[in-house]
Amino acid sequence: MEKNRKIKIGVIKADGIGDAVLASPFFLGLRQHYKHAHITGFLSPAGKEAMEGLGFFDEIQVIKPAWLSYEKKSFPARIASALSVLKLVNKYRFDTLISMRWQDRLSSLILSLSNARLKYGYDVKGAGFGINRKMAAPKRGIHETEKHMLFLQRITGRKYPVKLNFAVSKQSEDNIIRLLKKGGVEKFAVLHPVSGHPSKDWPLENYIELALALAKKMAVIVVGAKADSGVLAVKGRNISNLSGIISVREMGSLIKRAQIVVGNDSAAVHIASAFNVKSLTVFSGAADYKEWGALGQNAYIITKTVPCAGCEEPQCEHGKACLEIPVDFVLNTINSILKGKQKHNITEYVKEDVLF
Repeated sequence: MEKNRKIKIGVIKADGIGDAVLASPFFLGLRQHYKHAHITGFLSPAGKEAMEGLGFFDEIQVIKPAWLSYEKKSFPARIASALSVLKLVNKYRFDTLISMRWQDRLSSLILSLSNARLKYGYDVKGAGFGINRKMAAPKRGIHETEKHMLFLQRITGRKYPVKLNFAVSKQSEDNIIRLLKKGGVEKFAVLHPVSGHPSKDWPLENYIELALALAKKMAVIVVGAKADSGVLAVKGRNISNLSGIISVREMGSLIKRAQIVVGNDSAAVHIASAFNVKSLTVFSGAADYKEWGALGQNAYIITKTVPCAGCEEPQCEHGKACLEIPVDFVLNTINSILKGKQKHNITEYVKEDVLF
């Protein structure tokens, strides 16, 4: 691509909040390289809230791809959704269109059928027949953000540093400062007990037990959506449950001030990384922490090796053996992190009876 102010660039990345945070170094590098281009982002509603105002995009179009929904959609519904996105994208007649997803055929198909002059993306199972700037399938075992940065290097010819980003606003900052002051809360832990994929979720009863134990030492603030099954059950003395009450940006402003964030492989721990806040992920075997784990020196992970690890299934058929990690083990790890005594960022839980 030539660097001139007439270039129109489109970027399709309509995944969740955590995915947007992991993609943010790509967005930043693209903007730094093409300072005068008009860049349009096609993001999910949550992705827009997480990225808008950071200066990466001149315009953000919100899309809701049915084929990426947590709820299973029919094949006709997925196709109709893809055609709707294609119609919107083609209105722009981009000089360059970038599709960042490497996991699904419909994202490749949209790029193939677009009227953009240069099309950068992945050919997934033959659906990328119309892509004229194809990326090789990414190697497994390398982090998602690294995959994005290699993609950016292919586009720009330059390496850019990794800097995670998340957008907060004056309003979100003021609201959270006021809320914490009203509650007399100074030091606190944030718990995010949900992920959107049941196979990634440490049992809710464990979070309830963990919250009650942590609350004896510091305030505990629970975040999530009201629609998240059972999340409102995490309550008790010195525990505030803000699920469904605060916005995405307010959650960012809250996490920014936390002593530690504890959760599943989901948005909160990635937001913590963007603000260099300590985090602990109880990481399911459904995904590979080497690819999807929170980044940074303050990001800690507990994992457990099981034969079926890496299944990438939204529902577990094996009783979530990978998440059979005791509350005491997680609590001890949190205490070690807070005291600055945790030696390793990755801790593997090994069941005691396996040692003998």
